[in-house]
Amino acid sequence: MFTRTPSDQEVLDQIFLLSSMPGFKDAAWLLSLVATYGKTPEELSGFTWNEDDSINIDSKKKPIKPLHPQWAIILQIKERQPSRLKGRWKPLTRQLEMTLKSSQIQLTINHFLAAHEHRRINDKWSKRHAQESDCLVAA
Repeated sequence: MFTRTPSDQEVLDQIFLLSSMPGFKDAAWLLSLVATYGKTPEELSGFTWNEDDSINIDSKKKPIKPLHPQWAIILQIKERQPSRLKGRWKPLTRQLEMTLKSSQIQLTINHFLAAHEHRRINDKWSKRHAQESDCLVAA
């Protein structure tokens, strides 16, 4: 079990591990959505897609963009979305929770959310630091 924030590679490895397990393709898809957009399964319930791979959820006014846009492509989130999702959301969420608790996967939802938040903060800091560096060079 992880006691630290997992790296991007560890997050992806766990998603691919789950997707390779028979009968867990849909749970792996939901986990991909959580890791890519940084929202709990409950927050993601009823989401809608936008053309740019961002999503709309009820609790946010603005669309949520993937922190790493390439993850939406690598994980094929739109393409692998299960059919007739509306009536299956709660059972799918339960399946994911049970899978994560059963120790088949080393991470919890909180690990995925913490990793997303960690990446978001680091990306924000890196962009701000790059802008400050550009200002110093220009001066």
